Amino acid sequence: MWTDSEEDLRRAFVTYFKSIFCSQPLDPCPFWQQLPVDFVSSFPSLPQQYSSMLNSLPLESEITATLFSLPPDRAPGPDGINARFIQSNWHALKPIVPQQVNQFFSTKVMDKDIAKSNLILIPKKDYPQLVSDYRPISVCNVIYKIISQLLSRRLQPFIPNLVSLTQTAFTPGRQIGDNIRVFREVIHTFSLSSFHKPCFCLKADLSKAFDKLNWRFIFTVLHSHGLPKDYIDWIMACVTSSRFSIALNGATGGFIQPTRGVRQGCSLSPYLFIVALDVLSRLLSFMVQKGELKGVTIARGAPTLTSLLYADDLLIFGEASYSEVWKIQNLLNVFCAMSGQEIGVDKSRIWFSKHTPLDVQHFISTAFAASKASSNDVYLGTTIVANRPGDFGPLLDKIDNKLQPWKRQFLSQAGKVVLIKSVIEPLLLYTMSTTALPAATIRAIEGKLRAFFWDKGGASRVPLVAWKLITRPKDHGGLGLKDLTSFNRSLHMKALWSIVTSSSAIWIAMVKAKYLSRATIWNSQRSTKCTALWRALLGVRQLLQDNVQWQIGNGNTCGALGEPWHDMWRHYQPSNAGQRRLKISDLLNSSNGTWNTSKLIELFGFHGALYLAIAFPSHPVQNQHPDRLIFTAAQNGKFTLKGAYQLIEGHNTRVQHYQPHLKHLFHKIWNAPQILPRVRIFLWKVINSALPLEHLFATRFGKQPQGCHFCGNDKEDVVHALFKCDQARQVWLNSGLGIRSDMLPDDVKEILTLLTDQFDDHQMSLFAAVIWNLWKQRCKLVFEGKSFSVQVVNRAAGASVRLLTHAAMLYSPTVVVPVIQDEHPETDYCCYLDGSWLAQEFGASAGAYVIMDKEGMLVQYGCFPLRSNSPIHSEILALKAAVMAVNSHSLISCTFFTDCAQLSSIMQGVTSIELVDWHCFHDLLDLKSAFNFQGFKCKHVGRELNGLADEMAKYARVWG
Repeated sequence: MWTDSEEDLRRAFVTYFKSIFCSQPLDPCPFWQQLPVDFVSSFPSLPQQYSSMLNSLPLESEITATLFSLPPDRAPGPDGINARFIQSNWHALKPIVPQQVNQFFSTKVMDKDIAKSNLILIPKKDYPQLVSDYRPISVCNVIYKIISQLLSRRLQPFIPNLVSLTQTAFTPGRQIGDNIRVFREVIHTFSLSSFHKPCFCLKADLSKAFDKLNWRFIFTVLHSHGLPKDYIDWIMACVTSSRFSIALNGATGGFIQPTRGVRQGCSLSPYLFIVALDVLSRLLSFMVQKGELKGVTIARGAPTLTSLLYADDLLIFGEASYSEVWKIQNLLNVFCAMSGQEIGVDKSRIWFSKHTPLDVQHFISTAFAASKASSNDVYLGTTIVANRPGDFGPLLDKIDNKLQPWKRQFLSQAGKVVLIKSVIEPLLLYTMSTTALPAATIRAIEGKLRAFFWDKGGASRVPLVAWKLITRPKDHGGLGLKDLTSFNRSLHMKALWSIVTSSSAIWIAMVKAKYLSRATIWNSQRSTKCTALWRALLGVRQLLQDNVQWQIGNGNTCGALGEPWHDMWRHYQPSNAGQRRLKISDLLNSSNGTWNTSKLIELFGFHGALYLAIAFPSHPVQNQHPDRLIFTAAQNGKFTLKGAYQLIEGHNTRVQHYQPHLKHLFHKIWNAPQILPRVRIFLWKVINSALPLEHLFATRFGKQPQGCHFCGNDKEDVVHALFKCDQARQVWLNSGLGIRSDMLPDDVKEILTLLTDQFDDHQMSLFAAVIWNLWKQRCKLVFEGKSFSVQVVNRAAGASVRLLTHAAMLYSPTVVVPVIQDEHPETDYCCYLDGSWLAQEFGASAGAYVIMDKEGMLVQYGCFPLRSNSPIHSEILALKAAVMAVNSHSLISCTFFTDCAQLSSIMQGVTSIELVDWHCFHDLLDLKSAFNFQGFKCKHVGRELNGLADEMAKYARVWG
């Protein structure tokens, strides 16, 4: 029945949601008690020593930190107050808020006013027609948010231990892409003729999963995991105190007091839901361990799959047999009765392996009331079969929806760049991380983005700059948009890195069993029977292989053969499973850690053993730290998506470095303060001569030039229009910048470089405003017939600069500059040290130190050339030399002073040594050991207090 009255609409929503939230659930205890004792006892429990982390009363500092971690401008709760109000008035509210929070933790009772929530109705479809087409999201009061956030932040670190590996949602260290990769590998295996097992995969739709979760089931599961009683009581007080009103058209009304379900919009709800749903996953796995179920194993050695979950997206795997289906149905019925969940029929789908008989397929489909899947079905928003350009129609449709015509009409090009970076690229990131996009699809996407960027007012415009230039980094002449081919390959490299570093994800164990059972990732051969994603991963393997290196620690992780830990590793590949299992530590004498010569010769031959003995003379195992795979393309050795993208772009040699003066010019344009984003884009177009002028159209399209609209000059190019034309010269003469534009060069890049090198920030801002308003006035003359006025241009430019300066003064935070004081060490001696490194001199580096006693008398000094790979490496080697000098004088009590904040932070234990240049790893370990043993200290000082060591190091670098 159609309803258009607001009161009737609210009544319909209240009735509908009452039927969901207020149904009386079954008592889960009788079902729980029927479960096998060894199943319940197998639940992972929280170690006793961590209980105090969960059930301690919150300190005021913890409450404050939680409050300020809340997004300030989220929708306010029923009391009308958002987080920003409390954060901004914390000086006045500080005595009140902690008191309210602590009252809850002391009494375990939630105040009714605090517990109230408004239900905001979010449409699930573009054109909702039914009340069930809306998703209810709870908008809570800030005090409730603080309490729930406190509880969830305490629970979050333990979630990976409480929840099975099959659940990837809301779990630190797990990703949604893992599920998609696993599912695609399974479906691909199902399609192979060589896979003879009859198997099925059921995509079960849990209807209103969050809203129907049984409260007593939540309590039972939390108790089974051994969480402290106080913590469980706090959680249940949050869950059971919920009260809802419906927010409709700006007004609230109706009242719902639930008897089940968790609030969507509460930070606790996702964790409670996945912990509760994990019971089903554990039940299925338990039945496989007992031999009651078979599950699905796609290759020898692969993990047996029974379920895969991302929040309430549930996949169930099993053998396609009558007995297996009957047992799984029983388990689902028991779980649904305990938890309150219901499996919806409309959205459930089922897949079968190629060799499953048709009569069995029909029986299983009927038993689960699930439709047989088609090639158009999706999983977690991605197409299941994604190999051909036609498979990515839904992705192109999503991009079209984000680039709607009204956005083209009202957004400037600067706004369009922001939209592409913040909306389109994350959308593509999600798809590309699990898919190899065909070249035709990438060209289609780039065509849509190019049209979106250049179109204006809904009308198509001719692109004035090549897209490949736009996708360069900003300091290389582009706008910093992603090249989609390189972006896709960098995401493949990230997935390959995960395999190489042996992550614990299920999909990695699966592909290792499926593709790497008889080879390592570095020497495996391409197969015709593999997924498109696996082929794409092997496509970036060589580039990754050339940029990785094992840094040996204890030798227990790195393989002895077929791994990049020495220069000749490609010549020595494992020939059998035993050799693939060999580690470097297996080649050492257990007594002293030196090479076992006979094993070396057996594996590498005489010449190979001799090479290793020379390359690693005495102790190949350096320490008890684990082996570490280094990404040599990054200074700190850490693999990042950004580093992979830069590596691939450099390898493609598509990014052509500008001369240093142009790089400086681009840096100034993008980073100078008080320039509007649209003006920065305009300056970028000026540099690239990409303004719609007569000369450009004549050159590109063979059009007869009509000359300058002001002076009739037959060459109206960027230099003439903005600098050399009579009207432009008058503008610059009266701009206050003292520019004689008739004396400037004839190349626009030379002009901008010459001018901007002389400008401070204020002059740069004024220059940008003048050239922008000059162009606007010129366009008004050409297209609107308005007269040109030099005074109008300069007045508008000056007003713009004043407005931006005033805005910067209003909104810029006050910076307090600390007063630098001389350091007075508590130790008997002090040592000032410095390292000097210069990239322009091909990495030339040197170090220096000056040792004094506490009276200021010189003890020793030294300066020396170094062989280092980076500035921090030179600082570390300088400190190492200084420590050796101090030890040579037997100076037990010494403080080392450096002007390198990163080095002092490392030596004080604030920064991990793994975050610095990977070349320095072993040097840092030696230094840390010396400092801990001898009680040395390292402090940071300003460069003005370290001037002598700084000058000495520079002298040594120059004169060597």
